[in-house]
Amino acid sequence: MGTFKQNELLIKNSMEFPCSYIKGKLEKRIYINLNNHVNLQKMITEFTKRGFRRNHNHMYIPSCTNCNECISTRINIKKFFLSRSNKRNLKNNSDLFLICNTKYTHDRFLLFKEYCSVRHSSGQMQNMTENEFINFFHKSSNKTKIFDLINENNRLYGSILLDELEDGFSAVYSFFNPKEKKRSLGKNIILQTIRKLDELKNKYLYLGFWVKESRTMNYKSLFNHVEYFKGGTWTENL
Repeated sequence: MGTFKQNELLIKNSMEFPCSYIKGKLEKRIYINLNNHVNLQKMITEFTKRGFRRNHNHMYIPSCTNCNECISTRINIKKFFLSRSNKRNLKNNSDLFLICNTKYTHDRFLLFKEYCSVRHSSGQMQNMTENEFINFFHKSSNKTKIFDLINENNRLYGSILLDELEDGFSAVYSFFNPKEKKRSLGKNIILQTIRKLDELKNKYLYLGFWVKESRTMNYKSLFNHVEYFKGGTWTENL
């Protein structure tokens, strides 16, 4: 486990359960408990580099039988450049701004519920209560940032929760107004987050798992200089 000894980590293997990404398949995960670790930022950084994802107070990586479709992804900020499509998206959303706002707002919860009901109607997150949402989005024990996508009248269009890593940000969860389809708000949030990272001179934006068969994850492979974690190393080649 590199800088972390295995006997210092609480590692568990899950039972098989219905896959979160591909209908009809079974999923199995390796979990690492994050509780009671002094330097969480370093720990989360190290395991994110190894393809893990954070969820609440643990990190996980799929360990499925006869399936390796979940591939961790990140954008290389130094190499990234705006494509014509990216520039068009930013122009179409030039009235929107990404601002840091860690303070809880009820509007954020309402937009989250609307997003889940439209975009993920069969998922469990749509059943999340307001208190559960607050715990998920606002009460992480590690360093995080929350950015809101707003217009000049402070109307909320989207939000993104990010883990602060030693080499960049890791996108934990984002959501946006599902009625504004022409704006491609999910893409805009990522583009504006890349801008923030570039300003901070950070190296990477980790986007979590990319699954070829998952329609909701296709956007991750559409950015240039996306790197994929395969065979224990990061590569731009799929």
